[in-house]
Amino acid sequence: MKREGLTIAMTIISFAVVLLYLSPFIWMIGVSFKPIAEWGAPYFLPQNPTLRNYMELGTGAVYGVRGHFPAIIPYLINSLVSSSVNSILTALLGAMIAYTIQRYRFGGTRLATWILSLRMIPPVAVMLPLVIIVKTLGIYDTVWGLILIYPLITLPLTTWLMMSVIKNVPRETDEAALVDGCTEIGAFFKIVLPQTGSGLAASATIAFLFSWSEFLIPLLLTQSERGMTVTVFAAYFAQEYGVLWGPMSAAGVVIALPVIVFAIAVHKYLVKGLIFAA
Repeated sequence: MKREGLTIAMTIISFAVVLLYLSPFIWMIGVSFKPIAEWGAPYFLPQNPTLRNYMELGTGAVYGVRGHFPAIIPYLINSLVSSSVNSILTALLGAMIAYTIQRYRFGGTRLATWILSLRMIPPVAVMLPLVIIVKTLGIYDTVWGLILIYPLITLPLTTWLMMSVIKNVPRETDEAALVDGCTEIGAFFKIVLPQTGSGLAASATIAFLFSWSEFLIPLLLTQSERGMTVTVFAAYFAQEYGVLWGPMSAAGVVIALPVIVFAIAVHKYLVKGLIFAA
């Protein structure tokens, strides 16, 4: 009886802690559906629910002297494109680098250690030369600039994750493919890569979450809707228009929703991949 009572008490405490940490997000969802007259009301659920905040966020709107704020759609597309492409590139390149290190000991242990050490460098420490490179290439303030820079930050971690995953793939499988006449590249893509699906999913998820939530890099590499991401747009919105709580809350929900959907979609593969990597 004492053990059952302790279990019930711990369960209640756990739910209370989770609810406490989720309360700001729940409040934000509630405000996003409130009309302007209820933005400051001290209750979670709106009395007169409305989709106006989301509609205005998608089309832009005018709020008196505060002026016209732009639509979120172009910035949302920039984030989706840059994050999705980065997740695919990072997962694939990380798997290829990990394969050469694990199978052929390319660079020995020094290369693997050097790759990991790159992740320990704060991105702000190397942003000045990266900005110069992007401007020299003529892709400043574009999505292509973000796609070029993001893998430099995410690739070290995903490479180490894929090294552990590929280590668990029996070497005999790709050796058998080579004996049957398959090329090195063919053995990697046809034999090894399909067996690392969970690791690829985990790598892609980590890269996507980093890219989607990254603020400093797009802040320094973009300045207009040609390349600005949704996180920079949210900061600009808050700075320029202050206490427009309804549209700001709707923007927060829109920013968080793709991350939640993506995490739920690959949850099973993410957990399995992290277990293999460990």
